[in-house]
Amino acid sequence: MSNDSIEQSLQSSEQAVPEERARKVQLFRAGSFQFGIFENEVATVAEWREPTPLPHAPESVLGVVSIQGRMLTVLDPALLARGETVFAGGFYRFIIALRGDEQLALAVSDLDEIIEHSNSESEHSTDNHEKFVLEILLRAGSQTRILNVTELFPAALQGRERRRRRF
Repeated sequence: MSNDSIEQSLQSSEQAVPEERARKVQLFRAGSFQFGIFENEVATVAEWREPTPLPHAPESVLGVVSIQGRMLTVLDPALLARGETVFAGGFYRFIIALRGDEQLALAVSDLDEIIEHSNSESEHSTDNHEKFVLEILLRAGSQTRILNVTELFPAALQGRERRRRRF
């Protein structure tokens, strides 16, 4: 291979625009908020069942529920989004069980469609109080918050310190 052919291959690779990989996003509603979660982060969607409350848990933690033999902590994404009580009991219709070591699930009022999404269609969230929002998708005049699964549990705790054993 000559220097000219190496230089030409470098120039052609620099000119190639990397294609953005579209990912599937499951859209859903919790209260008046529209959310989305990447489909590969969803383990299953189950019919609503009342979670068993946890003592001294933050309001956004509704309790625990067993789905497919796993005990999952159910979070209310609407409470995480604005810290407001959206539901006064029983308006949830589904639970989205998430993949991952934290064993979390989301309380959902309505399931919407699954869409193809690329980063060019969204803007990154700059709100410090919404670290659990990876990006905001603007569609048909409405905002859809794409959730960052790794930040859901820390956002639910909101500065609460886990108990530590003292010796």
